[in-house]
Amino acid sequence: MAELTAVQRQRRQVTIDALLDAAERGMIEHGLGVSMDDIATLAQVARRTVFRYFATREDLLSAAVDASCAKHLRSVPEYTGDDWHTWLADVALVRHQANLQAGHLHREFTARPLPARLAQAYARYQEELHRFFRSVADSVWRAAGGDGSTPQPLQQTVAAHLSPMFTQAVVVDAGGTAELAADMAVEAVTATVRRLVGQ
Repeated sequence: MAELTAVQRQRRQVTIDALLDAAERGMIEHGLGVSMDDIATLAQVARRTVFRYFATREDLLSAAVDASCAKHLRSVPEYTGDDWHTWLADVALVRHQANLQAGHLHREFTARPLPARLAQAYARYQEELHRFFRSVADSVWRAAGGDGSTPQPLQQTVAAHLSPMFTQAVVVDAGGTAELAADMAVEAVTATVRRLVGQ
């Protein structure tokens, strides 16, 4: 097989990106039952084009979970040394808006047995999410003047209050919004930091 030219590689990547985006949107709209036909329609390509790039639906959904995780984590603002409270509020809002968009998917991923590759992709997503939670907790702890390693209660507070499950509880159970979830998260993390730094 001849090597692809730069233009062909670029076109190939554009098509793959469109398929991954369509698969993510399809999972958000239809859940894990999204079909290859649904994805082809969302990507505005023929069904055969989907199979040209992804041999199976599981391959495509797994790749879409990986791509979605990377995209959402890149969308979170990095801490640059400014006011940590403002940064935390920005992080919480971005996170809860993303959680709200894909909320029902988190329940589906945890409520049913998954095919092997999809389970592995979700496990990678969970690992990245927990790494993100630790990074937020570490940044807040250092910025607030905490000594030593980040205390476990702060790590747990950050994880619980930035979790997709927290977003769903605020929105579904309490009738709130992503903005309310973000405000509640900031209040809880701030109170925990103050308590721990003051000890």
